[in-house]
Amino acid sequence: MGKEGAHIRLKLDTEEPVALTAFVSEFVGIANQFEKFVSREFPDMKADSEIYIKEVRNGCIEADLVTFIAGGTLSAAAGAAVFALDAMDKVQIFAKFVDSLKRRVSPYFRKGGRTHDASKGDLNDWLKTTQAIANDPNGSTSLEAAVFEDGERKVRAAFKFNSSQAREAEREINEHKKELETGTAADHPRVMMRFVRPSIEKVSSHKRTGERALIESVHPKPLAVMYASDMARERIQHTLKESEINTFNLLFDVDVNVEMSRGKPTAFRIVHMHDVTDAPDEED
Repeated sequence: MGKEGAHIRLKLDTEEPVALTAFVSEFVGIANQFEKFVSREFPDMKADSEIYIKEVRNGCIEADLVTFIAGGTLSAAAGAAVFALDAMDKVQIFAKFVDSLKRRVSPYFRKGGRTHDASKGDLNDWLKTTQAIANDPNGSTSLEAAVFEDGERKVRAAFKFNSSQAREAEREINEHKKELETGTAADHPRVMMRFVRPSIEKVSSHKRTGERALIESVHPKPLAVMYASDMARERIQHTLKESEINTFNLLFDVDVNVEMSRGKPTAFRIVHMHDVTDAPDEED
């Protein structure tokens, strides 16, 4: 790597030994995400990565991902000219990648968290990054973008999570995968829904409930309510139960499909809840 090299360092602190498959999967997931990141954010560049095990000791593994990043510029006379980035350019890219990964994975550390533009491939990669510590009683994973300057290692960006967060992320990522695999894409994204017959009683997902709601931008009359996922159901039921605002004044920002029977709309199938607010007071 060299004393001046820019790099991404993965550090695993665990109380139990890490399975080799989980350790390898962690780097596969990170490497996949890095390639996607470079392709998405820097389409004129190409990255070739290598992984080096830096240190293995009792309860800790450190490994560095070092990459050759080449960029291209076009000129009418010379065509494509390829050049390698220096350490400072690379560490800026590494830091942006670590920040991006943190922003996209962190929502899954809480119940109902989602990254809404995540693909199935993204979800599979993120699952790989949690495997090494998810079953450890008190482990942690840290990812750092760093560079050596004048012999001193300086961290430019960092992402760290613990075993408890990894387990929650596994549950939520798997739930999100189920939602994608069952075809829960919404025909009507980001519409405002108001309950006309709410309920705080436990209701089932994928079945028609006793609730009725109105979405004026989709259908002029109230329809029965269904939930496409446990996550959507739990978030809405929690809001109905805990909100101090009059239930009938709550406006839910949701993605929905419309269930049809004999050519007529019969139910709103709620795919996802984005937010909730109270309805503005009506003018006299």
